[in-house]
Amino acid sequence: MRGESAQSIGAEPAGAWRSCERRRATGDAAPLAGVRVLDLATALAAPLAAGILAEQGADVIKIEPPGGGDVLRHVGPAVGGVSGIYQMTNRAKRAATVDITTGEGRAIALQLAAGADVVFQNFRPGVAERLGVSYQHLREVNPDVIVVAVTGFGPSGPYSDRPAYDGIIQAASGFAALEADVETGEPHSLRHTVSDKLTALHAVQAATAALLARERGAGGQLVEVAMLEVSASFLWIDAAGRETLLDYDGPQRSDPAAHVKPMACADGWMYIVALSDDQYVGLCEALDVEVDQRLATMAGRHQNRGLARDVWREIRARLAALPTSEACARLEAHDVPHSPAVAVPDLPQHPQLSHGGFFCDSVHPAAGRMRQTRPPVRFSGTPAEWGRHGPEPGRDTDEIIAGLRGPDAVAALRASGVIS
Repeated sequence: MRGESAQSIGAEPAGAWRSCERRRATGDAAPLAGVRVLDLATALAAPLAAGILAEQGADVIKIEPPGGGDVLRHVGPAVGGVSGIYQMTNRAKRAATVDITTGEGRAIALQLAAGADVVFQNFRPGVAERLGVSYQHLREVNPDVIVVAVTGFGPSGPYSDRPAYDGIIQAASGFAALEADVETGEPHSLRHTVSDKLTALHAVQAATAALLARERGAGGQLVEVAMLEVSASFLWIDAAGRETLLDYDGPQRSDPAAHVKPMACADGWMYIVALSDDQYVGLCEALDVEVDQRLATMAGRHQNRGLARDVWREIRARLAALPTSEACARLEAHDVPHSPAVAVPDLPQHPQLSHGGFFCDSVHPAAGRMRQTRPPVRFSGTPAEWGRHGPEPGRDTDEIIAGLRGPDAVAALRASGVIS
C-alpha cells in the first residue's frame, strides 16, 4: 500500500515483505492483498486482530520472543506444542523469533516497521517507549505507519498500569455482574474470552478505517483501543436502557434480553424468542395454548403481566412433554424464532454450519489432524482464503531476516541470541 522510499535506517530490501503491488478488487486477490502488518503483540486481543487481517489477505509478520514465544501457545489443549486457541488466532501469519529487548532486535523491529502499513502492539503504557518501538519511534522510520495499541484499561488514568486479562475486564466492565445468579447475587463471567474477542474486532475495524483515512490523505496515526472501554460500550448498548434514558421512570428492566431463558423439552433444552405479536400468537398456536386476546399485542402483554406469566408457565409445561425435534417442527411451521441449545462439540454437525463447508479439516505438521472454521465473512469479488497453519515458533525467521539483511546475517544474529 505504501510507496517504496528509503527510510532513515536504510532502504528496505526487496525480500523483506511479499509483493506489495497495489491491487484493486479484480476477483483474483484477497481484499487486503498488498497490505503489510507487523504484529508485536502477545496473548489474544491484538494478535487476533492481526490474524483477521491475515485471513483477509494481508501479509502479517508476527514477532515473538525467544524461549517459548507467545504465551497463547501454552493456553488450553495442545498437541505437539500447538494450542487450538493459538492456531485460530495466528493462522495465515508468518512468524519470526526476535528478542526486541536487544539493540539488534529493536533495529530489526524498526526495519520491519519501516515497510509496514499497520503495526499491532499490546504493551502496557510506557513499555513501548522503553523498548524504543512506540508510535513516536515507528513514525520516525515510517511517517505513514498506522499503530494500533491495545491496552487493558487504557493508555492513561488511575488503572492504566494494571495488568489485565479477559476475566478481569469482564468483572470491571459489568459483564460478570449482569450475569449474576438471581437468587444468590453471585456474579458469573461468560465462559469464553468475550472481552478479548470484542476488542480484536474493534481493533480490526479501526485499523481498516485508518487505512482508508490514509488513502484519503490523512497520513499515518496512532489508534488506541482499550478492552475496558470496548466491553463497557458493548454492554451499554442493550443492557443499560434505564441508565441511558436518565429521565425514564417506567417499569421495564434495563436489559430486555434478560427475559430470554432456556426452556426444557423432554430430551434437551431450547431457546424461543417470540418478540412480535405474530410470533407470540404463533408460539401459542404451535403448542396448542389458547390465545388470550388480552395478550395478543405487546402493549397488552405489558399491561397484563400476571396473566402473561401464567401463559408462559403453560407454554413451558407443553414444551417439557415434547421431544426437541417435535417442538422444533411445530415452531418452524408457525415461523417462531427458536433453536435447540447446541453443544460446542456438536457445532460441526449443525445443518446450517455444515452447509457450504464452514468447518475445514486439515493436517498440521506438528499437531496432526485439525478442524477449524473458515473466515466467517464472504467477499464476492475478492475472496479471502487462508491456506497456512499457525506457525511453529520461528518458522519463518530465516526467510524474514534474509529478506531484511541478506542470508549472511542469519547465522550471526542467531549466534548472538537476537533470533532463534
